[in-house]
This record gives sequence, structure tokens and C-alpha cells, in this order.
Amino acid sequence: MKKLILNSIMMMLAFTMCLTSCSSDDPVPVIPTATVTLEVPANLKNVVLSGARATLTNVETKQVVTIDNTKFIKQGNDYKIMCNELVAGTYNVAVNGHLDFTLNGVAGQKDFEVRSENVAISSTSHDLKMTISTFTAQGGFVISEIFFTGTSTAEGKSYSGDQYIIITNNSDVTLYADSIAVLESAFLTTDKQDYEPDIMSTHFSVQACYMIPGNGKSVPVEPGKSLKLAVNAINHTTEQPNSIDLSDADFEFYDETSNPNFTDPDGNAPNLDKWYCYTATIYQFHSRGFNSMAIAKMQTSKEDWLENYVYDATYMFVFGDFSKEMTKSGLYKVPNGWILDGVNLSVESVREWNVLDASIDAGWTYCGKVDRDDTRFDKSVIRKKDANGKYIDTNNSTNDFIPEAPASLLNK
Repeated sequence: MKKLILNSIMMMLAFTMCLTSCSSDDPVPVIPTATVTLEVPANLKNVVLSGARATLTNVETKQVVTIDNTKFIKQGNDYKIMCNELVAGTYNVAVNGHLDFTLNGVAGQKDFEVRSENVAISSTSHDLKMTISTFTAQGGFVISEIFFTGTSTAEGKSYSGDQYIIITNNSDVTLYADSIAVLESAFLTTDKQDYEPDIMSTHFSVQACYMIPGNGKSVPVEPGKSLKLAVNAINHTTEQPNSIDLSDADFEFYDETSNPNFTDPDGNAPNLDKWYCYTATIYQFHSRGFNSMAIAKMQTSKEDWLENYVYDATYMFVFGDFSKEMTKSGLYKVPNGWILDGVNLSVESVREWNVLDASIDAGWTYCGKVDRDDTRFDKSVIRKKDANGKYIDTNNSTNDFIPEAPASLLNK
């Protein structure tokens, strides 16, 4: 009997020691320094983070640890967040803030939030990586439509004052359109010459350059939104009932001229900053599409460009047995690296070559299959969209554009 009592006492002591050793009062390890690396997309440059906060919520205890912007350390393009004296456990992690940056040379900004659920943080696993994935690597500003054909009057005459070009922010972030210029090619796609020097692989030869003004962050364009740039930002239906009301355009191409026979109506929209145009009167797009067009982020001053980006091109004019060296002087060039998007335009029956380097546009598009095609009026070239609503941009206008599409603004 005594032996049985003694055994019972020993079992109770062992059970009590087990309870004591397994007690929740045991200290939980504390991690001296845990880190969260916030990875920023590599295509973003000049990244500045502001108003940022990291929140780590312990799944078991519901304790919340908050780390503000002062403990975000920039390392290259990324940011490292230092979490000191963090209790080991499972956490839900959220990081939010605001990024300013440049994308393809264009200023942009974006609010962001990234989350990671049920992250185990221990003495052997205390470095977490989180990627801001809300930015598309491909995107930025693209030309989404060019309406160069104009409309036709009731008498069958051409009317070109209602031409326009639309550029769209094809990215997932807000971008600023300040300093983006619309360029028209100096060379015709219907007249191939062996120009010397041949600068096509490095520069785009232009005969017109009109730039969106601003101080760097004056013209924000939200994701998927567009800017409408009109040759004349007026209600054209007053004069030409078959035309378009462009009085709501965002900007217009305006030319001051001393020639009384050519006056340019100054519409409601702000004027583009005219850097250069070949004509001494009024600028309009080539109504049959013989000139290619591009948009570029101008990366120098107007004065520097006019002084240091001018050049002369020579070529051999040949007509039958007659030949003579000719010079096109006073041309201007824009580095291909500044160009955000470009579109080769032409007409199949008279097309001879592309005047944009293939790295910018390896194809071409059109309105009208023959020169002076009477069916070209009211039509434009419009960029295609993918299943997600993004504009397709393969740097090949043959693939990317719908030729001879009904002008979108005529439908409104």
C-alpha cells in the first residue's frame, strides 16, 4: 500500500514538472533586427519615397508594430525597413506610401500598398522581401490616334483645320506630360533619298517641333487617360457642319504669322510651345500622311536645341540621265533616345521607305490606299488595344494600328 502511494506521488510530481516546463510563461525569443526590403521596379529612375509606413501585425497576439518613413533606408533603387526588437512569431505585413520617379525620362508619381500574409519571423528567418508590382515595365505615353485626313465639305472639298493627335498614358501610374513634344518628319515616306550624313540609327530628322509646356509637374495624366492636341482648338462645326467640335482640346498648335493672307485662330486651349516649324505661315499635318510623326521627351532647352541640333543633309537628285547634288539645309534632329513613340505614315501606292528607325517603328500605317484617295476623309489611324484595355505597342505600326479607322471624335 505504501509503495502504491509513493508511486502516485512520484507521478504527480513528474506531471507538475511537465506543466511547469511547458508553461506559456516561457520567454518568447526577440529578434534584435528584422528587415523588410521594399523592391522598386528597375525601370523607375530617380525614385523618392515619402509618407511611407510599414505595419507588422502579430497573428497570434494581435500586437501591431508600426515603422514610419524615418527607418526606411534607401539602397540603390530599393528601400530597407529596419524592425528592431521584434518578437518572433507569424505576422501580416503591409507597406504603403508615395513614390515620385521618372519612367522613360517622364516624371511620374504613384500611391502604393503591398501586403504579405502569415510571414514567419524567427531567429533564422528575419529578412523579408516585398515588391511593388503595380507598375508595368512597358507603358508610358503612346500615340493612340492621329487624325490627319481632315473632313470633306458638302461640296466635296477638303477641310484640314480639324486635324488632331491624341497621346495616352498607357502605364499604371500618373505621369506628367510636361516637355513632351510632337514631331513631324523632315523626310517624306514617299520620296526615298540616300541622305548624307545618314543619322537615322541615332536621330530623327524633323521639320516641326511643338512641345507641351510646364514646370515639370504641371500636366498630370492619370493611368489610361489622354491628351487631345488639336491643330485648331475651335468648334469647327460652325464653319464645316461635317466636322468636329475641338474647343475642348487640351492643347493646340498655334502659329503667329505676319502674312495677312494666313491667320491662325487662337482657340480656347493652351498653346503648345512652338520650338520650330518649316512653314512661315500656318502648320497642318500632311493630309495624305506622307510625313511620319513621333512624340519625344525633350531633354534640353529650346535655345540649346535650336543651336546644337541643326544639320544639313545632301543627296543626289536623279531624273533620267540628269543628276545633281542637292542640299536640304536647316534641318533639325532629335535623338532616338528621347523618343517615346513614333508612327510611320504613308500611302501604299506611292510609299518608298520608313523615315523612323526600326527600333522606334518597324512598320507603317495609312489612310487611303492610293494617293489622293477620296475615301480617306473622316478616317484616322487608331492604336489597337489588348484584352486588358491596354494599347498594344510592339514598335510596329503595321501590327499596332487600325488603318483607315473612323475618327473617334467624329462619333461624339
